[in-house]
Amino acid sequence: MPPTDPMSPPETVAASIEASQWLDAPAYRVANLVSTTLELAPVTARKVQDALHGTWLGHPLHPALATLPIGTWTLAFGLDTAASLRLNQSTRVAKTADIALQVGAAGAVVAAASGMADWRQIHGRDRRTGLVHAAVNATALGLTLGSLALRRRGRRAPARALSAAGWLALMGGAWLGGHMVYRRGVGTDHADRSPEPREYVPVIAADALKEDRPVRVAVPDPAARAEVGIVLVRHRGRIHAMGSRCSHMGGPLDEGWVQDGGIVCPWHGSRYCLASGRVQNGPSTAPQPRHAVRVRDGVVEIRRQQEPGDEALTLDDMKRAAAAPMPEVPEGARKADEVLFEHHEMMRRLFERIAAMSPDDPERRDMMRVLAGELEIHEHVEDEIFYPAVRAVSEDVPVAHAEHQQLADMLAVTLRLGTSSPEFEAQLQALHQAVDHHASSEEHSMFVEAQRLGDARLRVLGAQIEDMLDEERESRARTAFRNLKTRLLEGL
Repeated sequence: MPPTDPMSPPETVAASIEASQWLDAPAYRVANLVSTTLELAPVTARKVQDALHGTWLGHPLHPALATLPIGTWTLAFGLDTAASLRLNQSTRVAKTADIALQVGAAGAVVAAASGMADWRQIHGRDRRTGLVHAAVNATALGLTLGSLALRRRGRRAPARALSAAGWLALMGGAWLGGHMVYRRGVGTDHADRSPEPREYVPVIAADALKEDRPVRVAVPDPAARAEVGIVLVRHRGRIHAMGSRCSHMGGPLDEGWVQDGGIVCPWHGSRYCLASGRVQNGPSTAPQPRHAVRVRDGVVEIRRQQEPGDEALTLDDMKRAAAAPMPEVPEGARKADEVLFEHHEMMRRLFERIAAMSPDDPERRDMMRVLAGELEIHEHVEDEIFYPAVRAVSEDVPVAHAEHQQLADMLAVTLRLGTSSPEFEAQLQALHQAVDHHASSEEHSMFVEAQRLGDARLRVLGAQIEDMLDEERESRARTAFRNLKTRLLEGL
């Protein structure tokens, strides 16, 4: 067998818990007991559960409530530690620690109730992890309550030991909770929020939709190389469309049913308003992505309703960008993409020259400093002039900003290495590949999309970029700043 990287101790523990099928029996007994209790008053129970899920908040409530015991018990642990080390033994500090433990204990009870409501809706390996997570946190609460009892009797030394053990248990429970959310995706939004389709596309014949009978259709998402599922429902003569994957745990809404003006997920019972996509009943907390609907020549056409903050560009967006007032073009100005491509080529030549130099050549360090300066200038020019202008016609700007940060981080690592070391050669090659990837991505995508701005606007931007390039290189203050930054990075 090929060698595999060993898992870290916490990951090993989590994997062991997830594989422990013997946890299923106690987990289902606890879940069934909770369900039976809720069934005694179903209407009230539904309202209580929605409140505990955070449906009213539009965000899972449990993570927010969990910060209360974590924060207050951590404060108490710090104060107790200071008292134990005789750094501060005032009665005020002791009283503050006691109050922090009491507040955290109350918060832990409410957080546990919210967590139980969420946990009842998950199954399999996640239910096993959730059961252990709850047991560890319950242990932390029990230890803390024991500590509070000892504190009331004046036995502060053993009380501090108990609350310290409770804090350690809480940290273990918090790690498991983070594993469930960030590794397993429990409580996160599972809806498909693709921006497609950006314009109206035909999907189904209108007469194929029957009253209150959900139907799934799919449209392509070329960027994701996948299909976007959409559920259509004819309700009271009106056709509604929303994402078919439930935001709670990805359940198929097209297999659900219509109830009280909403569509119900068949997996966990979340109900979404057909008209708005908002959550009517939990456990879901996030609304469904919505699609505008129109009927033409007996065919249903849909278009994604973009959400606030979306980077998705539509035909209307590009029309507005093209219709913006046309600036006066400076005589002889080159287009922005031409100027930036030229700068890309210059940096590629710098990399090739540095790679070809002897490792012991003292000029190699000087050439690295020149390259560092040009990379900083390029980033500054694009961030200040090109990206703000091209954002109106390209969705690549956020990714380009992320790549700039990546290049800056890699450059910092490269600069602090000796230019004759094998580590430098490997890092220089990696940096070269990263810069070439960034430049090539812009040349093949963003520069092409920038043509939508029109020749005149691109020439104005090109003139502005060339002016800034000249200013960056000629300004003594800017040059001194770049040199200082480079020397500091070399020193680190």
